[in-house]
Amino acid sequence: MAKPTILITGANGFLGSHLLEALLGQKYKVVVLKRSTSDLWRITHLMDQVVSYDVDLVPVKNVFEAVKIDIIVHLATLYKKVDDSSSIEDMIDVNVSFPSQLLEIGVANGVKAFVNTGTFFEYDCSYLPVDESAKLKAFNYYAKTKIAFESVLKTYSEQILINTFKLFSPFGEKDNPKLIPLIIQKGLNAEPFSLSEGLQKIDLIYVKDIVDAYMKSIDRMVDLSFKPEFEIYNLGSGHPLSIRDIVSIIEEELGRRINVNWGARADNENLVSYADVSKAKKLLSWDLNYGVRTGIKKTIEYFKIKNI
Repeated sequence: MAKPTILITGANGFLGSHLLEALLGQKYKVVVLKRSTSDLWRITHLMDQVVSYDVDLVPVKNVFEAVKIDIIVHLATLYKKVDDSSSIEDMIDVNVSFPSQLLEIGVANGVKAFVNTGTFFEYDCSYLPVDESAKLKAFNYYAKTKIAFESVLKTYSEQILINTFKLFSPFGEKDNPKLIPLIIQKGLNAEPFSLSEGLQKIDLIYVKDIVDAYMKSIDRMVDLSFKPEFEIYNLGSGHPLSIRDIVSIIEEELGRRINVNWGARADNENLVSYADVSKAKKLLSWDLNYGVRTGIKKTIEYFKIKNI
């Protein structure tokens, strides 16, 4: 049986670049939606293996008329952790309007499945571990846009097969400038830096473990012959680590002390959050192949080479 054709948004991003590599490695035919201004440094070596369209130059409907798409994997997003009223219009456009248009046009043109990406910031994390039935309590406006699109997505659940992955705290090679890259790079360069008190606990998950869940979801979609459904899966390690614990693990893997100035607790932070991942394990037969420590070791190796 021929592999289905997959359209992916956000392929040039952190998670998208790893997923694109995995899809191509499994011989899926891939269509990439990007902008003409997109920075492709993560996927330049893969672009000759895909068909790509610039959505700021080509209408989305033209893409579906040109290529028969079976599955949409939506990773593109505009992320702002701290609310900024000047970004609201752009966030709605990227996180709600664009995927809604993609979904409607896709379904009208025979798309059979949609894999969506959400965030644990959508949840009320008062009760732990956080499972998929947890009450929604958006941490920020970004999370509100994710909830808004998911409400649109759910209305298509009798027509196509839908999976949404709600990610906890991803990290890995080619990551955006976030916590783990910051700690690693400061440690490699022996530079002092400041963090909050470091007692808040987060649920780290290595990017290749996330990719494995997406791949299992896609393979299952094909095996089920795209029978309509709507399922949400949490993706994390299921084990909370404090920021101080994370620094200690990185110190052990680096073999040196890291000069951190610990400060006060940051405002508007979840003190503890971690995922119940039993649903993904049960329905997708997914589990951690790497885990946090191995992921940190591989991420350090990446940044060592990058620093040379």
